Order: sequence, then structure tokens, then C-alpha cells
Amino acid sequence: MNNIFKKLKISLVIVGIVVGVGYLANNGINNIEKDNTNESINNSNEVLLSKLDKEILQYEDMESDYKELEYLEGILNNQYFILINKDNKLDKSYVPSNLKKSEAKFLDYAQDNNLENATADAAKKMFDAAAQDGISLIGVSGYRSYSVQKGLYETRIEKNGEEKTRAYTAEPGASEHQSGLAIDILCDEYQTLDEGFEDTDAFRWLTENCYKYGFILRYLKGKEDITGYNYEPWHFRYIGNEEVAKDIMNRGLVFEEYINEVKNKINDLKK
Repeated sequence: MNNIFKKLKISLVIVGIVVGVGYLANNGINNIEKDNTNESINNSNEVLLSKLDKEILQYEDMESDYKELEYLEGILNNQYFILINKDNKLDKSYVPSNLKKSEAKFLDYAQDNNLENATADAAKKMFDAAAQDGISLIGVSGYRSYSVQKGLYETRIEKNGEEKTRAYTAEPGASEHQSGLAIDILCDEYQTLDEGFEDTDAFRWLTENCYKYGFILRYLKGKEDITGYNYEPWHFRYIGNEEVAKDIMNRGLVFEEYINEVKNKINDLKK
């Protein structure tokens, strides 16, 4: 498609040259004796070039729109950009094909320390970078199978009731942990999964740096009506694109909001 735009621009330039030469051939010689010959030719050429410039700009705008469309569609088609929530569930048979045990530090008793391959590598880099800044991060939970999530959900329903459970715990199939792309993170100084984690240096470091490794804070305070879950300062999601992760974090968006933005821009460009 980019080659098509280049060919169109080249064709327009050639057409302009041919037309200009034709004008000189047909009109320039016949008017050679007239005093206003040069002025007439120059004016005609200026009109021609003005039209040509407009045509080139028009095609350049089309090329720019196409590049933006290509970029946005590439974001949505990224394998790490999958939206998982109460309305977009994974099949119970879904298991990531490239799970591996994370080399990032996890709680000693944590059993869910597997992550999708790229997520595991990014988490290790993030934990190492935090350590260099004096922050000791600890993984609490990584990949959870559909059956494990089902057992967890049902146990919490029995213990806490449906309303409270649904506010924090995903139904089987609706958990990002099943994708292997999510990790719950705490630190040496604070090892309880509650909102108190937001008062730690570890949380502040994560919110300022997680995007550098392709992660976003998934469930924000004040966005419960969009995500369907209460605020979770410990739950981070890998999306793979550091530029997009930075944009999401800087603007205080949740994943659903960003995806809707991208879809709306795509629809506008296709009109």
C-alpha cells in the first residue's frame, strides 16, 4: 500500500511536468513576440503547480491515515493485547502454550509462579530493576488454570458471599491469570493483598516504572464501573507494548478505555 502512494505521487509530478512542457510547446512559441508571454507562462505554471501541490498533499494525508490505521490495527492484533473480563472470557480449555516458571522472586508458599514466556522475562527484568533501586518486589500469583480459578471462586463465594467475591475475584474464564499475562505483586515490607499496598515505596516504584517493561496497573481506583472489579494496587498486566503501556499509565486509563479509543479511531479512519 505504501508503494501505491509513492507511485501516485510520482505520477502526479510526471503529469505536471508533461502538462507544463506541453503548454510551453503549444503556447510559448506562438506568443514569443508578445510582451506578456513570460508572465502568462509563469502564471499558468503557478496555477498548475498549486493544483499539483494540493493533489500531492491530499495523497500524503491519505498515506498518513493509512499508516495510522495500520499501526492501530497492529496494536489490536498484538497477541498480548487480549481483553479478558466478565464480558470477554477465555474458554475453559484455554492454556497458554508457552508457560514457564518465573525467575522473579515469589512468596515461598506461592504455587502459581508460572507465567507466559515473554511476561516471565519482563517480570524478571522489572524485579531486578526495582532491586537496584532498593525495592524488593515479591510475586504472589501468576498463571491460574480454569479449574483452579473455579475452585478459588467457589470457595470465596461460600466464605464471603457472591457480592463481595465478585468485586475482587473473577469468575472462571474471566480471570487474566488464566492467560499467564497477569501477576499479583507485593514486597518484602508488605505481604497482604489489600489496598494498604498503595502506601508502600514498592507500589510507587511500580506505578512509575512498570510501563518500561510492558506492564500496566490493571484495576484502578474510581474505574470499578468499567473494569467490573474493585481497586487492586497489586494486580499488574503485561501487554507487551512499552509505548502503549506508558500512554495508559500516564493518562490513568484502564485497559477497556484504551481499547475502545483504538477501536473508535479505527472506525473514524475507515469512514
